Amino acid sequence: MKFAERCPKCGGFVQTKSVRKSIGLGFVEIPVAQFCLNPVCDWYQDFAETRKPEDIKEGFQLKIPSIDRKLPAFKNPEFKIPEISRNQMIALAAIIGLIVIYTIFTYLVPVNHFDPGNGVNQKQPVQSGLQNNNTTLSSVTPKIPAIVPATIPAAIPPSIIEPPIKIDVAHGFYPQVITINKSDTITWNNEENQRTRIVLVSKDGLFEKKLMLYPERYQYQFKQEGKYTFVLAEYPSYKEYKNATGTVIVR
Repeated sequence: MKFAERCPKCGGFVQTKSVRKSIGLGFVEIPVAQFCLNPVCDWYQDFAETRKPEDIKEGFQLKIPSIDRKLPAFKNPEFKIPEISRNQMIALAAIIGLIVIYTIFTYLVPVNHFDPGNGVNQKQPVQSGLQNNNTTLSSVTPKIPAIVPATIPAAIPPSIIEPPIKIDVAHGFYPQVITINKSDTITWNNEENQRTRIVLVSKDGLFEKKLMLYPERYQYQFKQEGKYTFVLAEYPSYKEYKNATGTVIVR
């Protein structure tokens, strides 16, 4: 079956029906049928009945869209070396020369120092910045004054006064007056064997009346400085005995 440009039956114009199929980036228009445009002619041919594609001689067109407009043209970049003018070269050489002259003058030429006592100019070489900065650690480290601890008087440890104070009605307190340090402890030893009970009384109210039996002992720690008086009293009337008085001085 051939592709017809004119109707083989009446010689009139024909129209071709085609199907468009995409292939990759393009598309293909495949003719499927042709028919005569003459209304009185019934000529018609269907290419779908063709079993082989090569039987269709004409009408097969492959159209691929152009991609020239989609992709910009790639151009290799050009590297240009900046040009240095003659004036720039002269200015650069002058700057380098000034730096060299200044370095030589600073580090090699000695500096004159005038001594007013001798009236003579003394030449001393200029030390480099590295030598000036070569200071010892001791000169940089600030001096910290030594901290001298304040003298604190040693505290007197508390102790129990020995021998104990002996008490009885006939002799009173022995010793009658005693001097102790703060926080020391006094012991009263009951030596009264004629009476079964006596009472130790603090005239300053340091403790309550203490009933003591023979040969009982009683201790008390003095925590405040002062002068304290103690007496012996009869039980149960608490009548004080004469000449039975003792004193403790706390310093």
